[in-house]
Amino acid sequence: MRMRGFPWVVALALAVGLHASVIAYLARTDMDPDGAEAPGESGVVIDLAPAGQTLGDPEALIEPEPEPEPEPEPEPEPEPEPEPEPEPEPEPEPEPEPEPEPEPEPEPEPEPEPEPETESAPQLSESEEDQPQDAIVQGEESEHEAPFEEARDAPVAHQGGGDPAAEQDYARELRAWLERHKEYPRQAQRRRQEGVATVRVTIDRQGHVLSYELAQGSGYRLLDQAVEDMIRRADPLPAMPADVGESTFTFSLPVSFNLW
Repeated sequence: MRMRGFPWVVALALAVGLHASVIAYLARTDMDPDGAEAPGESGVVIDLAPAGQTLGDPEALIEPEPEPEPEPEPEPEPEPEPEPEPEPEPEPEPEPEPEPEPEPEPEPEPEPEPEPETESAPQLSESEEDQPQDAIVQGEESEHEAPFEEARDAPVAHQGGGDPAAEQDYARELRAWLERHKEYPRQAQRRRQEGVATVRVTIDRQGHVLSYELAQGSGYRLLDQAVEDMIRRADPLPAMPADVGESTFTFSLPVSFNLW
């Protein structure tokens, strides 16, 4: 037991001695202002470490901290691709200019509706409207080819029992009266339709039309219809004078339609 504790005692004694020597050296150094050592004197400083430890280079004892690895540089973000420029919208094609509307053709004037008549006159078919035709004489014949102005002097049917001169004068008066009520259809004028129609009329003493008929047609429906319209517009005609002794008076009248 005593042999095991002896090395520690020796070590302790050496440590104390060495520390005492170091203290004495330091004390002398502080007393010497120049810090020079006395001749023949030198000191040795020995630092004892505990048993089991080895003195070495202090720098070797301190392991340097490992340098931190440099952080990897972040990869640069890829630049965004530029957005494609929008394609320009195609310009709209110019609208075609509207074609001018054709001027409407003038509507034909409506033909007046025929009034009820005592005796119906013969009518021409539509197929015969634009074509001249040979007229059929109904009743006694008259000089239908003469224009209306020449027909004023045409003889009338002799009634008997009256003054022939008075009857001629009355016939001229009737023709002048009917002439004022005659109208040339515009549609017939545009179609260049001309002709003469002969109408036979019977009136009473007051001039009222008792009956009429188309003795000879003009060859055109529009002209024949104009003659009948003339009779209806002119009714009543001038009354018979006293020199005409009959109760009724019948006469034939050629009605002409000319563009000149």
